[in-house]
Amino acid sequence: MSPIARWDLACFSYLAHAQILHVSRYPSADHGATVDRVRVSLAGDGPIAACTAAAQGLRTTLVANQVGDDLPGMSAATMLRTAGVGVQVTRRRPAVTPSLTVITDGLGTRTWFADLAHVEDSLYYADMSPLARARLAYIDAYTVIATSAARAISTAAQAHVPVLLNLGNDPIHPDIAEAARRAHLVAVQTGLPEAQAHQADALARSIADQLRPAVAVVTLGSLGAVAQTKTGEPHRISAHPARIVDTHGAGAAFSAGFAAAHLDGADLTTTLRAACTAGTDHCSRPREAPRTLPHPAATPSLPA
Repeated sequence: MSPIARWDLACFSYLAHAQILHVSRYPSADHGATVDRVRVSLAGDGPIAACTAAAQGLRTTLVANQVGDDLPGMSAATMLRTAGVGVQVTRRRPAVTPSLTVITDGLGTRTWFADLAHVEDSLYYADMSPLARARLAYIDAYTVIATSAARAISTAAQAHVPVLLNLGNDPIHPDIAEAARRAHLVAVQTGLPEAQAHQADALARSIADQLRPAVAVVTLGSLGAVAQTKTGEPHRISAHPARIVDTHGAGAAFSAGFAAAHLDGADLTTTLRAACTAGTDHCSRPREAPRTLPHPAATPSLPA
């Protein structure tokens, strides 16, 4: 761990504005469905993990791309500031904030449509130094930002800061694999749909073999999670039953719960249980979305 740690948790990811639309059931092709609930949120996982960790009392910061001066950008900035997350963004401001539209239904299905143009270009200029001044670095290793994520991993590794790496259900990119060889990986996390739960043990073993983390974790929605340690010890943790509102950000909340428990010195079983609880609580918490986005005059944007 860095001897000059300023943060408990430093998160790296892309930053985007998300709109979550809920329908009772997905329509068939060329048909429609009535939206019965709308809310706004953040994307990707890193910003949500940062907010959730801050709510658990961790000193948390986020390294991400810049957002625009538009209303979605101001909304994203407000959510981060309200959560108490320190923000380190690039100084290249895009004209339009990256965005996601997420559709969920009563069966727990989640489909998303992403407009992430220029995110990787913006992250190229990101100041990664907060990752070197933290007790733990959380890094999203999505394929779409793999080059910048590899640089984030290297920054943490050079400062001897442990890393919680989130693959976000993506395959392991060669740049990520190369950078990870020099890092102390506390955990590598990914996820599978519940219908593919039978593949979780094999996937956890594969990640453990390829990246050699202390533990490889595969989340499985309402089925909980499975984990494989470096020594080959398997773990399986069940999620608590709950009434789910929507599943956007579930994996990120799981990561935040994992990080908080790990930094508190908990053993692996306790840490995984805390992570599952955080994920379930996030998905079952009642949410009221604002009917309008903040007015420009009332909401400052992120630093230029």
